Amino acid sequence: MKALRWHEDVDLVGQTVTVNRQVNLTITTTPKGRTRRTIPMTPTLVEALKRLDVVRTGLVVTNPDGTPIRDSQANWTITRICRRAGLPQRGWHSFGTHAALCGVNPWRLQAWMGHKRIDETMLYVHVAEAHPRDLPENVQQAGQAIGDPDRRVIAMLSARGKSLPKVLAGSAATGRISAA
Repeated sequence: MKALRWHEDVDLVGQTVTVNRQVNLTITTTPKGRTRRTIPMTPTLVEALKRLDVVRTGLVVTNPDGTPIRDSQANWTITRICRRAGLPQRGWHSFGTHAALCGVNPWRLQAWMGHKRIDETMLYVHVAEAHPRDLPENVQQAGQAIGDPDRRVIAMLSARGKSLPKVLAGSAATGRISAA
């Protein structure tokens, strides 16, 4: 998330995000697994990004002054987003677990998460199987009319929370999403 750039990584028409690089402790490197991967965006994220009144250049997520966010800021922000969306506050790995709960194919999840080995991905599937829960009605309904299994899961993930958290409020002055 900290390394995403508007022009190189975000495709609002194709509704995908491509992970080309990662940033850890201010060092930019290849993504985990050393492979680029493209992940579909949820409809909620696409709508949120399109609603931003910003100039779409540079990094997608920054501080209000346009500087890159630090690791601690990113962790705090994702915890805050989960709390506001009513999701478990388990940080970055909630996506894998929730996708597994919605029935994503483990091989597809492996590609989305950038894992080299399926046993890494199966940890998320096993967590979802060990802690089964009924999906809310709105989540189930979101996927009912969609034939493509990947798009069905993405629609279901999007239905988990329809309100746009304040942390995604854009700034027209910086042209970026603020992590503040």
